[in-house]
Amino acid sequence: MDDKHSMEEGGRKRLSTALIVRRAASKRTAINEFQAKHLCVLARLMVQAIMEQSEVDSVADLSEEGWEAFTEMPEYEQFVLGAYACGFVCSDLIPNVDLNAVTLRPQEMLRETTLPQLRHYIHTLMRSERAGHGYGSVIYDALRAGVFEVVCERLEYGSDLYESL
Repeated sequence: MDDKHSMEEGGRKRLSTALIVRRAASKRTAINEFQAKHLCVLARLMVQAIMEQSEVDSVADLSEEGWEAFTEMPEYEQFVLGAYACGFVCSDLIPNVDLNAVTLRPQEMLRETTLPQLRHYIHTLMRSERAGHGYGSVIYDALRAGVFEVVCERLEYGSDLYESL
């Protein structure tokens, strides 16, 4: 085993790349293309699953009271874990984006956001979801407002979010 990845004699500290860290990414950590695409796959699976379960054709037709069943779905849990795994929840961001403003006007608020702004929005959404666990779901509210379609469109087609080849 490479010395860089093994424990030094006497049990001294290992290098950070040799261990799984127990904290969210940093806002300074780059998001790669696969992480962005994966977050969109998870978001779309979550949206599709709740629409099928609720037997509706549009997210706007979802019931306001449907958040409890929604938060019990495996696709919801996969999206929540994925947001962390894909680097959209950060240990050094403050969750202070105005979620109500985004939910009321997702196109206007998100269509031209930068990657740091989009990341900050997802971070705030996830932290607020966690803080309000059992009392509603801001993820469900965002989903009903069409936010995830806008987020995914921005991540997939926003060429200004990607480094040039």
